[in-house]
Amino acid sequence: MPKLLGIVGALVICAGLDLLWQSRHEIRFWVEAYFSVFRAMIRQQEAPRVFPSKEAVEKRRGAVRVLVGMGFAFFLGPLLVALGLTMMFLPRF
Repeated sequence: MPKLLGIVGALVICAGLDLLWQSRHEIRFWVEAYFSVFRAMIRQQEAPRVFPSKEAVEKRRGAVRVLVGMGFAFFLGPLLVALGLTMMFLPRF
């Protein structure tokens, strides 16, 4: 059972990394938008519009994929691996 949890955890991490890889363009868009707003705040200028048009907003529908990918890759997968390792090395009573 503990080894199975570790294998499932590794597969969940791989699935999360795959989701993040599929949404790399959305991640790049959000990082660039964040830095443009941050740069405007540092220079004390008016913040530029992050979304120049309605079409740009409609193209960016990958937020859920990014959230699920990060949750799988950085939370659920490592949690399952750690649980499997803990159960493997826990002495049986």
